[in-house]
Amino acid sequence: MRFRAPTGVVGVVRVIGVLLLALSAALVTGACGSDASPADARPGDPTLAAIRSDIFNGTCALSICHAEPTLEAKLDLRNNGLCHLLVSHKSCLFPTKLLVVPGKPEASFLLDKLRGTGLDGTPDPACETTNERMPLGQVPLSEDKLAQIEAWIRAGADCGGDVPSDAGVDGAIDGPDDSLADVASVSAVATTLHVGERTQVTVTLTHGAPAGRVPPGQNIIIDVNELDPPGVLALPNVVHVDPGVSSAVFEVQGQALGSATIIVSTGTNSMTITITVISLTLSDDKHSTIQLAGPYPGHGGL
Repeated sequence: MRFRAPTGVVGVVRVIGVLLLALSAALVTGACGSDASPADARPGDPTLAAIRSDIFNGTCALSICHAEPTLEAKLDLRNNGLCHLLVSHKSCLFPTKLLVVPGKPEASFLLDKLRGTGLDGTPDPACETTNERMPLGQVPLSEDKLAQIEAWIRAGADCGGDVPSDAGVDGAIDGPDDSLADVASVSAVATTLHVGERTQVTVTLTHGAPAGRVPPGQNIIIDVNELDPPGVLALPNVVHVDPGVSSAVFEVQGQALGSATIIVSTGTNSMTITITVISLTLSDDKHSTIQLAGPYPGHGGL
């Protein structure tokens, strides 16, 4: 088909109008740089760029959800610093949970929200009053898309060039002063407890927690070996380390007879320590010590 040049003033005006409209669309698209996937964001790849393009942009990063002006759960999925808003970042709904734990999809609350699992509990009312599966009001993500996100997390949740929202144009990404510290050692005041007793566990890092990341500092993830008996120990899930600090201390309490291996993870590695709970210690009116050696019928070992 041959193009026929417009004739007359009206025809010229129409062409100019079309060109201006196309130019405006191009400028708007260019302004939303965080919405466009980089050239290497191949569909289906387990990378943040592909996940942003394949999943978030079409289902979550919407103006009525996780984008300006709404910002549900205070999470902006259009933000150029998206990776730093997800990785090792506390959930607004449950501050004791992290949205993405590098290398640990099973501990990442983002996947719980997308799968509709582990949503028990009451969210922080300062954030939201409900805790429902995402994307809200839409068809749940397919297994392929969930597997894509899980693979990215399992591989370490690499940011792939993503930058914090407040970074300057020439700002370095996770430079030497902003790198996450690894676990250097883990120790406990006591590794054998009676039921009800507490001990302190100290995690030493290879260097001070970074100050230049968003948010500053870093989190230590605390797990218990899933093969160990449940309920042996009471302990936190996450411990935050402030910028410049190179160690953290948390308390562990014996709750039931048995042994449990604590796994502490941060940076690029993990270390373990095993705590054994051997008996229940009580005191009578004469202040003598009575030790009850389990297991105890009807109490699952206590």
